[in-house]
Amino acid sequence: MIPYDAKKSQTCKICGFEISHNKQGRFTSHLKNKHGLSLKDYLVSYYYTRDDLECCNETCKSIVQLRRGKPNKYCSKGCGRRQSRLRKCKVCLKDFEKEDLRVNTCSESCHKQLKKSLAKSWHESLKEEEKLKHFQKIISKTAKTRKANKTPSWNSGKTGIYSEETIEKIRQATIKQFEDQVFRKTNIEFLMEKYLQELNVKYKYSFMLQKRQYDFLLVEYKIIIECDGDYWHANPKFYPEPKDWQKERIKIDLEKNEIAQCNGYHITRFWEDDILNNFDYVKNIIHDLLATTQPETANVNAQKQ
Repeated sequence: MIPYDAKKSQTCKICGFEISHNKQGRFTSHLKNKHGLSLKDYLVSYYYTRDDLECCNETCKSIVQLRRGKPNKYCSKGCGRRQSRLRKCKVCLKDFEKEDLRVNTCSESCHKQLKKSLAKSWHESLKEEEKLKHFQKIISKTAKTRKANKTPSWNSGKTGIYSEETIEKIRQATIKQFEDQVFRKTNIEFLMEKYLQELNVKYKYSFMLQKRQYDFLLVEYKIIIECDGDYWHANPKFYPEPKDWQKERIKIDLEKNEIAQCNGYHITRFWEDDILNNFDYVKNIIHDLLATTQPETANVNAQKQ
């Protein structure tokens, strides 16, 4: 579309009358005297097409007004303020439409992928000292908030409250949950499981051995894989001085290692930081383990206790 310009030559689209410009209104006078039309009616009816006159808001198809012979962008101020809800997904680049303009992805899976990539880029952008300082600040603020609100963590002050019988019932119920897999996998467990599926190796998730739960068992290789969260298992990279409860968690992990080894299993552990930010390293370790371990048929059910 070439917008009307009074300074340029004009050719009447009704009779073919030509004029060098319309600065003195000669073309406007021609339209009025010869055709009984105002300049505005002529431009709307003969000069512009309907597409040229449609509101630029994609949800509105109304005809806009002319200003000095040129179509306005929107039919009203409301349309100008009301942005189109149609936009491209930042992950798959498909067009989608949602009422909330803060939403940048078309689906839940794309949202998780975007969140994961943003977290990864955030980790890569921070130096180790800055990252450690950030996590320590979060822990400190959480502790202060709980103290101020008088809302201690779920296991604070519970020592001596439950009887041995009740504790055993809780323990057995937890073991049954692990066996039935009626709980949500963590993000790093999902990533590990996806890679094991790509390798096409036979594995068992939530493997129980002597009342201890392990994340993954590669059945034919008798290899146990543990995916350890940086916070709960006290990654020394971020927590060089673990809290008392983290030290207890470390002791439990060492006990699990000993149980696995005494029963003829090879156990290997991967930190959350490596799984999220250095997965090629994780893949290489698993590949080397599979290449150097002789496959065998492991009777998983016989090992359950």
